Amino acid sequence: MSKVIRGFSMIRVLMKKLVKILSWGIGVLIVVALAAFAVARVIAGRKYNQPWVTHEASFPIPFPLSAAELATLEMERQTTGGPATGGPDRQAAALSRAIARGEYLVNTRVACNGCHGPDLGGKVLIDQTIVGYWAAPNLTGGNGGITRAFSAADWDRAVRHGVRHTGKSSSMPTTEFVNLSDHELSDIIAFVRSRPPVDRVIKPVGIGPVFAFLVAFGPDALPAFKTDHYKPHPVEPPVEAASVELGSHIAQVCRGCHGPSLSGGTIAGDPNMPVVANITPHETGLKGWTEADFFRALREGKRRDGTDIKPQMPWAAYGQMRDVELKALWAYLQTVQPVPKGNH
Repeated sequence: MSKVIRGFSMIRVLMKKLVKILSWGIGVLIVVALAAFAVARVIAGRKYNQPWVTHEASFPIPFPLSAAELATLEMERQTTGGPATGGPDRQAAALSRAIARGEYLVNTRVACNGCHGPDLGGKVLIDQTIVGYWAAPNLTGGNGGITRAFSAADWDRAVRHGVRHTGKSSSMPTTEFVNLSDHELSDIIAFVRSRPPVDRVIKPVGIGPVFAFLVAFGPDALPAFKTDHYKPHPVEPPVEAASVELGSHIAQVCRGCHGPSLSGGTIAGDPNMPVVANITPHETGLKGWTEADFFRALREGKRRDGTDIKPQMPWAAYGQMRDVELKALWAYLQTVQPVPKGNH
């Protein structure tokens, strides 16, 4: 009996030692994890505070009326019997047309309101302790709006370079918009400036553990680090036609989620995003799809097999594009390299 008791005593002693070792091991792991997070946070903070110098873009807001628009304006004047159109009338007409074009871009293929909210007053996109805090800023002229004093150059840096007006890095996904033409960006600005002011103060980015590691060690985490800040931008977009050229221009916005190769996959760091679809002509993507299937996907939110497309894909916005734009996008997608799904 005494041997049994001694055996149990030894087991208890060993268990205590094992628990102690495990406790020390867990403690060491926690310390290492906290130290790694601290290092990553410092590196991520330095990346966000990285100063950038870009070219000084300049373009009119709004763009002057084109010859075709002037002819239309003159025809309208003759029809209504109004006075000859002078400088102020032309400027007002140019602004009105720019606002209309900008509204179309914001609500369709550029889809600014998807991140900045329907009123463009800013919106929280991610707020999770383990990930971090990320919100799109207020673009209006209200309290908390960041663009009230923006020049054309400030807008260029923000939208096409991923650089804040302070000259430091931002989280704006500018790789989707780097190829926007001056004219398109000017129209968007005209529309944003026409919106009612919204009083909403948005907190700056909060770097949680996931954000810290992604920004610190991810080569593509902040767009400013992978943008050519001196490459000139096109003044005008491609001609509106069902062409591969226009489709390529439109498809730039797709690459933010579907990846540079458009093959989809997992988006690291965003817990709200499902696995993104492959939109190349690969068998794991759009192989076998028809143009009608593609139109249905973007107009009705239905895949070829009839299942619903998840709401994270802004098909409702993209589906408002004109037929010629959707045809151009489809034509371009037929020309890209077929790539297996998941090489995002």
